[in-house]
Amino acid sequence: MKFFPLRLLPLFAAWTAFGVHAATPSDAAIVFSDEQIKSLAITLVAPKPATIAAGSALTARVIAAPDAEWVVTAQTSGVVVRMPAAEGDSVEAGAVLAELRSAEAPQMGAELIQAESAARLASSELERDRQLHQEGIIAARRVQTSEQAATQAESHLAAVRMRFKLLGISATDASNGRVLVRAPSNATVLERLANPGQRVAEADPLVRLVDANKLILELQVPINEASFAVGDTLALPDGRRATVKQPGWGTSEMAQTVRVRAALPAGASGLRPGQWLKVQREAATSAAWVVPATAIGRQGTDAVVFVRAAPGFTAIPVKVLASDAGSATVSGALTANSAVASTGTIAVKGAWLGHGGSE
Repeated sequence: MKFFPLRLLPLFAAWTAFGVHAATPSDAAIVFSDEQIKSLAITLVAPKPATIAAGSALTARVIAAPDAEWVVTAQTSGVVVRMPAAEGDSVEAGAVLAELRSAEAPQMGAELIQAESAARLASSELERDRQLHQEGIIAARRVQTSEQAATQAESHLAAVRMRFKLLGISATDASNGRVLVRAPSNATVLERLANPGQRVAEADPLVRLVDANKLILELQVPINEASFAVGDTLALPDGRRATVKQPGWGTSEMAQTVRVRAALPAGASGLRPGQWLKVQREAATSAAWVVPATAIGRQGTDAVVFVRAAPGFTAIPVKVLASDAGSATVSGALTANSAVASTGTIAVKGAWLGHGGSE
């Protein structure tokens, strides 16, 4: 036996009095006469075409794009002497981020001097042996040996110089035990990971940098609402729009949310990594309609709207693209001439749900 709330009893009485009945699942119509529609104050509206499906507000966090954040590390062990760049500072490529005093740097400088000297000596000996060979004094094998020694010396010198280049250390600074850590490109200092007076080892992190022109949005969306597609847009409070690039993969086991990422416009000024924003989802669609939120009927996970069709209404399946308190954007077999039940629909929904549905 079914029990209905007292506030619904007058409606059930009305359905009985008017002879209202719902169609069985195989029927197409929910029977209502014109007199019943008028008595129950059911209003009809025409759906409005929508090219953008605007949804409810979502919370997003501004983060750096995967290729726009990096960590600058110590080239060698030493003590941090100074760190002139503060968090939030914009720095240009080559700007000094930190200065180290290193006992290992002079050894590197000495290695460079020795490599340069060995390369000069090997080159000089090769030239001498070539001259002696031309004069017939020494054999060709002696020249080949000198060529091999010169090649090895040049290779070693090139490797030492490349190491200095990769580490960003000049020979003069290395000889003085001074190591300058420089910004690899234009960036913003996101975080200082060391402090003056701190001893660091080689490859220890010193500064975290971010390219402020390459930011993205990250959203944690409940799994039952994560129907995003690549190309969907998110409207920011200032009118700019972000484009969904990663519609979500994997689920947070604890929170049951999906991570969605969207690209911000290039050079999105005024935004900072870590900032929280309220954004509105927009899904581009070529077959969407805006109807009142009260027009939506639900049966489990399915949604319908009730379209006037003799001898009453027909439940048209729709997909809810977005909704808020007042309206919903749906896709389905609707036209601009469809007469959709808007207000007073509880009787229609009740008749429809009388055969197994639940709201």
